[in-house]
Amino acid sequence: MVWDMELSEAIQQRRSTREFLDRPVQQDQIEEILEAARLAPSATNRQPWRFVILQQEKEKELIAEAVTQTFVVNAPVVFVCCLDRSVFTREVVSQRIEELVEINVISREVADLLYLRKMPESVKEAGIPLSAFIDMGIAVEHMVLRACSLNLGSCWVRMFDADRLHALLGLPAEIEVIALLPVGYPVSVPGQRPRLSREDIVLQPRTNKE
Repeated sequence: MVWDMELSEAIQQRRSTREFLDRPVQQDQIEEILEAARLAPSATNRQPWRFVILQQEKEKELIAEAVTQTFVVNAPVVFVCCLDRSVFTREVVSQRIEELVEINVISREVADLLYLRKMPESVKEAGIPLSAFIDMGIAVEHMVLRACSLNLGSCWVRMFDADRLHALLGLPAEIEVIALLPVGYPVSVPGQRPRLSREDIVLQPRTNKE
């Protein structure tokens, strides 16, 4: 797999894009972005992310009434980023744990400790743990950086009617819509947004001796 931009360069150049050219995103680029998400890490390797990919105008028009920012549906591609609650049931978690034991990522002793944790037996009982939102954030940021490395713009979007969007897309009950990621070629590349200095984001530990 060939990357078109160094990771450090992608991190430096990434911007939130809200205006896209009327230029299609190629299928192989879409697959590269999905592959970046697929390879993301997740707690106990549960891989809770699921995606609906909207490319056709009629598909994007379908969700327009659930989206408050019109630039989303004007993008050539919209990734509807979802969480699958079924991956948090005991059956699925056990499968993921055993896969990790088989490839010697975790020991049998650690696996047995994990099995002691309380886990829902059915999807109806399954909630969404905090770790799942962290996992989702990692996966989508992988997508954002991969898009940038392909000279594509994207933007995290959380302003939408999740229940309405769920209904419009006819998603199963166990699927939760978490974010939208419109992707396309940017009309222009915005300047760097204001950022805190490194000194501002590093905390100094305090000890009891102080």
